[in-house]
Order: sequence, then C-alpha cells, then structure tokens
Amino acid sequence: MTQTGRDTGRVGPEHARAQAELRIFGEDLPTHILSQKVVDCGPGHRLFLAVPRGEAPQAGWPVIYLLDGNAAFDFLTPEHLALVPGLMLVGVGYDIDRQFARERRTLDFTAPDGPGDGIRPDPVHPGRMAGGAAQFLDRLTGPLRAAAEAGLPIDPTRRTLWGHSFGGLFTLYALLTQPDSFARFASISPSIWWDEPLIRRVAEQAGPMADAPPLLVALGNKEKRSGSSGPPPDGPAPATLKFVADLQEGTGLSPDLHVLPGLIHIQTIAGSLPLALPFAAA
Repeated sequence: MTQTGRDTGRVGPEHARAQAELRIFGEDLPTHILSQKVVDCGPGHRLFLAVPRGEAPQAGWPVIYLLDGNAAFDFLTPEHLALVPGLMLVGVGYDIDRQFARERRTLDFTAPDGPGDGIRPDPVHPGRMAGGAAQFLDRLTGPLRAAAEAGLPIDPTRRTLWGHSFGGLFTLYALLTQPDSFARFASISPSIWWDEPLIRRVAEQAGPMADAPPLLVALGNKEKRSGSSGPPPDGPAPATLKFVADLQEGTGLSPDLHVLPGLIHIQTIAGSLPLALPFAAA
C-alpha cells in the first residue's frame, strides 16, 4: 500500500502510528475468501473484503461495513470470522500502510458545523481539518458501497455500519442524519468528547425517530478519558454513557449498551467484534 496525503504518522499515541500487518490475509480460512481493492474516489480508499464461501441465501448475504478498515482487518481473527460464516465483511480503509489515517479520518468522521460545506479547522488537533462527514457518508453509500458489492449477492436490507472511536462518532452521525443508510449501527467507543455540543445538536435535530434502527454501543471500562492526554483511564467514558442515555430519551432509540471489562480504548476494536459481528448477522 502507498502512503497518501500529509498524514505522516510521526506523532500521536503509539497505536496511531502502528503499521497494518494484516496477518489474517496469510491465514487459510474455511469460512471466508479475503481480497483487497483500491477505489479511486475521495482521498483514495482501500477496501478489505471477507466474502463467505459457499452459496448465498436467496435474499443475499448480510454485510457489515467496518470503518478504519486497515485497523479493523488488522485486529480481525479467524475465530471472529468463524462466528459468522454467512456474513460478508467490508473494511473501508485508506490506501496507506498504517492502521489509521489520522488526518483523513478526522475530516471524514466528524460532523459538519456552520454554513456551506461545514468543513473547518479541527478545534482539538491543530493542523487538521474537520467536518466532512456528510461528504464521506455520500461516498460510503455511493461509490464505495458500489465497489464493495459489485458482482456479489448482497441483501440490501441487512447492511450494518460499524465504527470505532472517531468512526463510532461517525456511526452515530450517520444514524441520526440518514437512518435509512444502513439497517443496523454499531458505535464502538465513540469519541463523544470531540465537540460534544455538536453531536448533541445533531441528536436534537434528529428528534423522535419512528421505526428507529437497532443500535449497538460498546466501550471499555478502562477508557474514562477518551482523549490522548491526561491521567490513566479508569472506568467507562462518562460522556458516552450520558449521551447514550440522553439519546434514548430524545430520539426513541433503544441502544444495546455493553461495557467491556478490562479494555482500554484501542482494545475495544477487537473486543467489540464478538458482539458486533453476530449483531450484523442476525
């Protein structure tokens, strides 16, 4: 994979600089066939596909879209796939060698604010831009989805969106602004701390939601502080717990909330998969 853009990966927390080893592509998997493809749209995306072996059901396979696909497939194991032999997985990543494209995901996964396209300087990370979630959602449900599902029997009524951290924040944004974009949503350790008033305004604008889609929320009990500085995390993130409670009251959503014991922020990627994959396959 080639590196693109200004996201050099020289600073930031250790996991933000990690290379994507993608060891699962060297495994002999009895349940799925793995492949990758580059899609020339936006900043340049790489899709990681795990397609079930055997014949699809008459309606097609259910599919889960995993944001930060480079990292998601780095944490994916044969044991995870064995849980859901009839589920297709699509990792939506960037054409880079690392697990995370920090500058790109900050722009793509954060909600717009203000007039025009809503893109603005990131109020938390100097030098980054934010607010491109509307454009990314169009890209995700348009050319990226088309490229991922081309030639494959997919059940369009059984698509799930999964995101972790900023991806979890985007998953909430997608649910609140375009609830019909996916049938189910899995928000893992969402970065509610990043401009919390903004995501709360998005929730308020959504208002009561008729026929609200299923929502899975999971976070670790060792990530009280979700940012990258401060004392060691202790307990689940209180801002996330409060937001989920308020979301249920204000929108009519019924989040299925899980606090994962002993897990810090980065560990909830793998820790959530035994919950999220069967959730998507249901």
